[in-house]
Amino acid sequence: MSLGSLAAALVICTSLCRADPIEKTASPSPPKRNRIAIIGGGISGTFTAKYLAEYDSRGQYSRKCLIDEIHVFDVSPPLSSGRYPRDNATIQSSADPRPPTWQGSRVSTLQLNDGSTIELGASIIYSGNKLVVEMMEGDPDNLVKISPMSTGKKKKPGIAQSDENERKDKKIPSGFGIYHGMKEWLIKPSHYLPGFIPKFLDPILKKFLQPLYFLWRYSTDYFRLRHAVKRAVHAFDLIYELLEDDQHEVTFFESPMDIWEAIGLRSVAGISFHDFLDGLGLKRCEELELNKSANGIYGGFWWIPGCLRSELVTAMTINTYNQDLNQMNGLVGLVAYVPAGGELFSVEGGNYKLMESAIRQATKTYDTSVCPKMPAPRIQQHQKQITTVVSGEISMEIFAGDESLGNFDIVILAAPLQQSRIQFLMESPMSMDPYVLHPMALNGVHENPDLEDSYEKSTSRLLNNERGQLAFATPLPPSATTPYTSVVTTVVSNATLNATHFGLSEDEQWPRSILVSERGKLMEDITTLTILDVEKGLMKTFSSEILTTEKRNILFGLYHSLEYVQVWGGGEKDEGGKYGGATPNFEGGRNSESLPFLLYDGAKHWGKQIAGPNGPALYYVNAIESAVAAIEISAIGAKSTAKLVARRLGLVNPGTGAMSQEEL
Repeated sequence: MSLGSLAAALVICTSLCRADPIEKTASPSPPKRNRIAIIGGGISGTFTAKYLAEYDSRGQYSRKCLIDEIHVFDVSPPLSSGRYPRDNATIQSSADPRPPTWQGSRVSTLQLNDGSTIELGASIIYSGNKLVVEMMEGDPDNLVKISPMSTGKKKKPGIAQSDENERKDKKIPSGFGIYHGMKEWLIKPSHYLPGFIPKFLDPILKKFLQPLYFLWRYSTDYFRLRHAVKRAVHAFDLIYELLEDDQHEVTFFESPMDIWEAIGLRSVAGISFHDFLDGLGLKRCEELELNKSANGIYGGFWWIPGCLRSELVTAMTINTYNQDLNQMNGLVGLVAYVPAGGELFSVEGGNYKLMESAIRQATKTYDTSVCPKMPAPRIQQHQKQITTVVSGEISMEIFAGDESLGNFDIVILAAPLQQSRIQFLMESPMSMDPYVLHPMALNGVHENPDLEDSYEKSTSRLLNNERGQLAFATPLPPSATTPYTSVVTTVVSNATLNATHFGLSEDEQWPRSILVSERGKLMEDITTLTILDVEKGLMKTFSSEILTTEKRNILFGLYHSLEYVQVWGGGEKDEGGKYGGATPNFEGGRNSESLPFLLYDGAKHWGKQIAGPNGPALYYVNAIESAVAAIEISAIGAKSTAKLVARRLGLVNPGTGAMSQEEL
């Protein structure tokens, strides 16, 4: 090529390079697909899966079907997988088979070999529990209401009339009583159900006579507490309205405390139930609280007006949470008393079927949606003991021991943090070695204002942020570290209650549920005794400790059979006990401050935007248990968390709207 030709070529090249580029219409990048892991297969975990499926299948505009897989991990096998491998098993629990030192879901059902079902954990459901009721309405063929404390056994056909008459002649347990120990009763059925009333009128008259008796016995205190409970129920109705609203940013609650603040119950969650009742002006009977004899207080006459706070309220909180009024906060105390004024029920076949149905409904939601079919099921369940979660810049990897279970965009912890036994770790952006891991700051960080002193006084609690500066990891609140309360469920059959021991005459009617006062709990070592089936002598107790053989013989007679013992927690006595427990220890409201629902946001990794708004994230459903715990509360936590995840994925796009914080 000549020099002239080369120069001409350079001129042409220069002209082309300086020309404006040809404009092209950029094709939008496809939306990111997401894998979500839920750790915990109880109410919190399974309900979260169901709500996520609903958000994903009905996402706004093109922002739908963005979740490829939802994996639910639990220490117990999937509920529908043939859970009972034991040959010739006489009993089956919905929590079995699980590792012996792992507790499993607190909603657990025992099935005896004759088909009787007995709730080992959460036993009753209140008709005003909207989210649970909605779950039941979504699966009416499999979720059927039955009377609480029913064993689910139907009457066999062909019973002879003489046998039926004989059964009617028996003193069938009815109502409830409050046992004060030492053969003393604060309340028993004969106080409000006189023996001369025909049996067929019992259900009708009990509905009217029991409230009238309480009104007479407790006078204005009964009205004051009922009024406070009605206000609390109305506040909870507001929660459901706010959870359904995904158009206003203010209805996306970042923490449980934001929920209680929005409905006006935050202050109630921060004080003891005793202090709350003081504010209502309820009478307090210190003699009963000091475990003195009721005969010395009431002179042995049951018709003398009693003390609502020290009798009925105390007995109900001990029954539900195994905690006294100083340990309970005001919010959980109100929740414990709500069932006293409404319809109660259980699920036929066991309350655990709620969890089974939640997964089934989540699967059906996808199957009937416009979402394309995937090679693998969108909803999957696994029996795994999760031990480690490691967050990188793009995703989180989950381990069961040395086994990697894969990488996930979002991980949701649906079990109490202090019971999980999981290490939450993260890679540091300042480290060149990906194998150098740091504890995940689950409650955020605070930068040290005095960097010079920090470098000189560096400790294990000081962590590098993305600028190489030192920062403090915010300590976890007590609600995330305090052990849960211990409760033991004991089921026996062929039992005969000792009337003399309880101070009842042989022909006197037994209460079906025996609650206890503070003294009754101390004397009998139980918190509740329920007669499930008189003919079979089938009974259930809750207690703080495992009942000794001697104690069981006193309560149930020498010929009773021990069917099952379920230990929920138990302190430091064994490995499983350290990490279990039935309900949070509320510490009189001192433990009500909660963690946020979003524990860790990889998109803000120490203040640095790494992966955009959809970076890896760790959510915590059970944060809501810091102030109150119940089946419906777990469902509310699940709905709140799923709503936040849906916003993160763009499945919902709230605006500032017209609703303000003041309007809430």
